[in-house]
Amino acid sequence: MERLENWFRPRQKLKDRQSMLETDEEYCERWITIRIIYLSGFLMFLSFGVVTTSLWPYLQEMDSTSGKAFLSVLFAAPPGGQLLFSPLIGWCSNRMSSVRILFVLLTALYIFSNALYSVIELFCVPQRKYIMLIARFGFGIATSINTISRAYISAATKFSERTKTIAICSLSQTLGLLVGPLLQSLISLLGKDGVVLCGLRLNMYTSGGWICALGGTMFLLLLSPSTFVHRTIAFKEAQNNKGKSSLMENNRSLHLFPICMIITGYGLLMFFYVSFQTTLSPIALDQFSWSHEESLYYLGILLTVGTLCSCLIYLLLPYLSKTYNEHNVFVYIAILPLFLSQMMMIPTVEHKLEASVSRSDNSTAALLGCTQEWCKSVPTISRYQLSISYGMLCISFSVGIAITQTILSKLLGARPQGHWMALYTSVGGIARIMGPGTMLIYIQYGPHYLFGLGTIVTGLMLLWIWFYRKLLHIDTKLATNVREEQDHTGFQ
Repeated sequence: MERLENWFRPRQKLKDRQSMLETDEEYCERWITIRIIYLSGFLMFLSFGVVTTSLWPYLQEMDSTSGKAFLSVLFAAPPGGQLLFSPLIGWCSNRMSSVRILFVLLTALYIFSNALYSVIELFCVPQRKYIMLIARFGFGIATSINTISRAYISAATKFSERTKTIAICSLSQTLGLLVGPLLQSLISLLGKDGVVLCGLRLNMYTSGGWICALGGTMFLLLLSPSTFVHRTIAFKEAQNNKGKSSLMENNRSLHLFPICMIITGYGLLMFFYVSFQTTLSPIALDQFSWSHEESLYYLGILLTVGTLCSCLIYLLLPYLSKTYNEHNVFVYIAILPLFLSQMMMIPTVEHKLEASVSRSDNSTAALLGCTQEWCKSVPTISRYQLSISYGMLCISFSVGIAITQTILSKLLGARPQGHWMALYTSVGGIARIMGPGTMLIYIQYGPHYLFGLGTIVTGLMLLWIWFYRKLLHIDTKLATNVREEQDHTGFQ
């Protein structure tokens, strides 16, 4: 009960009070604002998780002439919006006395984009896919709030608090990915027809957007000046802790090769994760002859279980990092499972794909199964292959995203890391834009080429990082002292 009360009303510890960096009231305001920021990450990834499995069938329902090529454009729209507007929003945040205004504007755009996504049916059929594209692009701009969140957390936390604060922020985003597919599985029970309220249709496609818009509205209320107070402490702490050790750390030479290697590894992880997410629904529809309702239901369950697996791996990661060197964790628990995930998806079963069939349901007919030219010559992918491969991908992604940030931060040392972290984010954005493009390979040539090429690329990456893995290892006394201080701090 005391821990719960401390969550909503943070109290400064005696050790923090003795540092005289802030008053009790400032400490409370600082941590309440940080916890509001946790919710922003949850909201953004909740919307991403809800839309992932329903985007393709929703697009076909709104405009049956739209193909899988346009689906890849829809998947690329959010990272495109984030990539284009994040530098501008970051530039504005550096020149404003408070980031609250930016949070309000981006949250309002988040609400509008999700609401627009849910009312596409009100537009003419030729316009619908472009309205959907505008809604997804607007959502991508709104996700730039995560860039502000990372920058604010870096400025609003002490050095000993920062790692665990970023960890909780990442966990909140992961929980959004967990709840999103689960929520989509539940609302899929509404079916395509759903119910009509005030002239607006609530069905298995639109309900997720309305729920996210409602969540954004509630979050907007938390951004009032009385609850969201801009407080920074990192600069005060830096002024207080200037010394010889920090000067030596700042002057340590920068090794570009391992930095480029870890950023490339991060980009590769993001690329193949987004690629798999993009092709997941079409692969399931082609390989298993599922209807759109069955696809939403079963893939929603698969994504939920996969994200739950990511949460468990995420909780085990601190213990893995203490037991094994972080560069070995990156190689064997991030890159190796990524390679195995791609290799397992290569069709090897002798059973051929069935031709497309027409299934009647309530006087309506739908063409189910594989309709591409290569369907007659390519073996099928089993449900076990898909499930195991996706599970390994989730392990690879959850470990890789967390460990690359940790290793990169240590390689950079105590010098200012803003421009390097901007490069890190940009590489992720470019990977998220290029990832959906692999849909074209799947459409034209099938899973053999898609996952065969993926196996070759990830295999080469595995060999490269394994050969130079020791360059990623940083072991300094300064890092040891920081870790000891973190062990005594605990989660806020």
